[in-house]
Amino acid sequence: MKLNPIFVQCLSIVLCLPATAGTIDPKAVAEARKLVHQAVADGKIAGAAHLVLHRGKVAYLDTVGAADIETKQPFAKDTIVRIYSMTKPITSVAAMKLFEEGKFELDDPVSKYIPAFKNVKVYAGGKGNTKLVDPKRPLSVRDVFRHTAGYSYGGGNSLEAHKREGMRYHGPGGMWPPSMTIEEAAEALARIPLLHQPGERFTYGYNTDLLGRLIEVWSGKSLAEHMRESVLEPLEMKDTGFSVPKDKRARFASCHTTRGGKLGIVDKNTTSQFNEGFDFLSGGGGLVSTIRDYGNFCQMLANRGTYKGSRILKKSTIEEMFTNQLRDVPGKFQFGLGFAIKQVRIGTGDTARDVTEYSWGGYASTNFRIVPDEGLSQVFLRQHVPSRHGLAGKAFPIVYRGIRTK
Repeated sequence: MKLNPIFVQCLSIVLCLPATAGTIDPKAVAEARKLVHQAVADGKIAGAAHLVLHRGKVAYLDTVGAADIETKQPFAKDTIVRIYSMTKPITSVAAMKLFEEGKFELDDPVSKYIPAFKNVKVYAGGKGNTKLVDPKRPLSVRDVFRHTAGYSYGGGNSLEAHKREGMRYHGPGGMWPPSMTIEEAAEALARIPLLHQPGERFTYGYNTDLLGRLIEVWSGKSLAEHMRESVLEPLEMKDTGFSVPKDKRARFASCHTTRGGKLGIVDKNTTSQFNEGFDFLSGGGGLVSTIRDYGNFCQMLANRGTYKGSRILKKSTIEEMFTNQLRDVPGKFQFGLGFAIKQVRIGTGDTARDVTEYSWGGYASTNFRIVPDEGLSQVFLRQHVPSRHGLAGKAFPIVYRGIRTK
């Protein structure tokens, strides 16, 4: 009998799982695996990787399907993918390293470090109303961290201003960042009016890209250099960066999309601009990474700042990052300094309990979840645009239900 190669690949990984996998009910692991493998078999996704870390150990790691549906290149545990907005938490951690060095305070005005923001204006409000008014208070560093600055990715009243300044994603599937440096982008953003008053509400957009430029000002180094020295190297994230080096391109995944109900490639791994990188070092979405690299990052956060016995950030700094920063903003959505925050239930029956989860996702359908109270983190990687997070959204809770008591 000839075995399906995808089955053989998965079986080999499952058989090699460490004994610590016993911290999760095997039935939950099997259910999560079946869900993802069925999606591949049905042609809904090309391939994926799912990692669960529990109490400092790999509890589950599974890869299935293809990193490129044309060449059938397997999606492996060292496959390099575009993580897009999962870059944001890494940038936020890199910034908070500088916070600990006293380079800034969260409520400092952005204009203290980038003078062009002294002249920022605000749209008066209302759809189509382009009347400009002065901000009621200066745009702060905290606003940039928590996405309350009033910058989008170019929607609403600011669309024409974003077009005029060249602050638009473009290319296949809207996958390429603006054609400029982040220093130039910061100056451009200062000329684009805010969609609302600073701190008034959560608006997702170029905020973390602006934070990336602030990091350059605070550190005196490029964002790539500071991020490598402060986060990537200490966390052994050897395959994470703003481009894919030549000696690693054989492991790079293509990015897929769905056309007419069928999967197709929108960004080929061999010809992707991510191989050479961009002038725009996007702190909001420019990194590529692997599941094990991002798992190291999540492990540090789940450990409240430590990795393999070394402290990356102070516990108090992590606690600030994990604190809801939208307490004075209308609505129930909670967001810290780089992470969404919500309550989730883990375990089942008498062992079920509510815990706090920290998370975010990326444009190419990547996701992560962290539950520090349980020493638990999950990472789910695939490559599909526009974002489709439904599969990860089903797999993560299955694992939560299977978490055993301490």
